[in-house]
Amino acid sequence: MKQSPNAMDNAVYRAPMIFVATFYFLLAVWTLVCVSLIALKASQWGWANLSTLFMIAFILVYTWYFSAAISYQIMAREDGWIQLTSFRRTIEADAGKIRLVEGPRLPVGFLRLRLEREKAYIFCVIRDEAFKRIVSVIRSANPDAKFKSLDL
Repeated sequence: MKQSPNAMDNAVYRAPMIFVATFYFLLAVWTLVCVSLIALKASQWGWANLSTLFMIAFILVYTWYFSAAISYQIMAREDGWIQLTSFRRTIEADAGKIRLVEGPRLPVGFLRLRLEREKAYIFCVIRDEAFKRIVSVIRSANPDAKFKSLDL
């Protein structure tokens, strides 16, 4: 099996599936509890507070929309380009234009990247060697970026 010439230049970090699955499981449980409470209140209120029910439903949908954009994989090339993959989308960005890289306060959590036009989040385990390599690629591509809560 042959690898492409650039295959060795890529650093890939994939979040542990147990972490990702636990997050979405807890989100699903939270959603079911909220929907159950909404259904219970809706039967008591009738149609009088339809706007309140709509607002709560909107918050639930928005939460899922945002959560589906949290990346579970990041690939960094030595030339400074990164690719973040989530369930909703794939983002490609120049690591040289990342202004802020903020790690979680705990060993497991979410890494926040402030890109040119948006913020991106990725599930991460700080002590993972592949993750450390990704951070070092970003650090070498952009020495001016701020790194918070990342003592690697």
